[in-house]
Amino acid sequence: MILSSGNNPPMEASSAQQGQSALTDDAERNRLLAEMAEQSTDMISRHTPQEWRFIYASPAVTHLLGYSVDEIIGMSAYELYHPDEVEDFKRRRPSVFYEKGFYTHTYRFRCKDGHYTWLESTSRSIRDEQSGELKEILVVSRDVSRRIEAEARMLQYQKELNRASRLVVMGEMASGLAHELNQPLTAIVNYARGIERRLESKQTLSLEEVTPVLQRITSTAMRAGGILHRMMDFARKQESVREQLDLHGLIDDLLEFCASSAAQNNVLLENRTPAILPQVMADRVQLEQVFLNLILNAIESCQTKPEDEPLSVWIDASLVKNEQVIISVYDQGEGLSGDVEQLFEQFFTTKAEGLGMGLSISRSLIEAHGGQLRGEKLPGKGSAFHVVLPLSLSSIEELNE
Repeated sequence: MILSSGNNPPMEASSAQQGQSALTDDAERNRLLAEMAEQSTDMISRHTPQEWRFIYASPAVTHLLGYSVDEIIGMSAYELYHPDEVEDFKRRRPSVFYEKGFYTHTYRFRCKDGHYTWLESTSRSIRDEQSGELKEILVVSRDVSRRIEAEARMLQYQKELNRASRLVVMGEMASGLAHELNQPLTAIVNYARGIERRLESKQTLSLEEVTPVLQRITSTAMRAGGILHRMMDFARKQESVREQLDLHGLIDDLLEFCASSAAQNNVLLENRTPAILPQVMADRVQLEQVFLNLILNAIESCQTKPEDEPLSVWIDASLVKNEQVIISVYDQGEGLSGDVEQLFEQFFTTKAEGLGMGLSISRSLIEAHGGQLRGEKLPGKGSAFHVVLPLSLSSIEELNE
């Protein structure tokens, strides 16, 4: 018993040593964390929940923003946000304060010298373990200006490439467009000469006789102007503008636009899409570019001699779960050979004088709209290209009522 009693003090000493070791470990851990924050090239900061004021900033703030640590303490982040973005961030504050999650966003911050730099920050809410009260916001920020600039250059390059592709399509349609314009211009000349001849013969013309002819001249001139306006819209350099679009009407307009090319190649065009289709939110010029490319490819694959039986190109549509619409361009041509996916690779072409960019750009435009573009070999002869697009929110709501 005495021996047993004598062993108790060493056990107590051991517990004390363990406690001291734990305190030492915590201190070492805190020291390492502080050292990491001090040495990190990312800015680590802590902020008050309401005014988003800096209550701590790591030394990286000087490299990123030009401020010293002492200068930025007490400043509100709202003072540094770009004016175009501060109100948007304030609206999104509930997302930042999500209880256990992280929130990442990219924005512009004003540096000490007045210029703005792009930062990407990940925020974390720090709450009281007992009450759940929001105490502060922990933020880790890094400079992403070079990435943003590279993305902007790539976007501009893509825009220029898209426009170049449209100009190539216009070049391919040059003869057909010349024919389209020649018809109304010839009609205008004929109407005007008819009136001129009657006036030269000194015939008396009543207002009732002249008015219908003048109306024909006006309507024909407007038709020619409409063709030119469409050509200019399609070819001009412009920003993407998304709007609610009627796909059936868009397809109708494009088939009318391609009518001369189809006639020259002895091809029949048909719009089989339902007259009433749910609308999509999209850029009209970009969708026209995609469908015009697909229609012209289909016409080219179906071209036959005038004395032969004409082949057909038709467009149909279907819905998927009341959430997406599929617009399909079908043709009775020779069909697709080899790997269909290879057709969408940049610079791959099956045409003798093709650039190999049309389908690649078309797919990128559709994917930018949240959709898909794929090709399909049809049994026997013929091929199909399917454009899948998400419906607009209003269309989805109407379909699900």
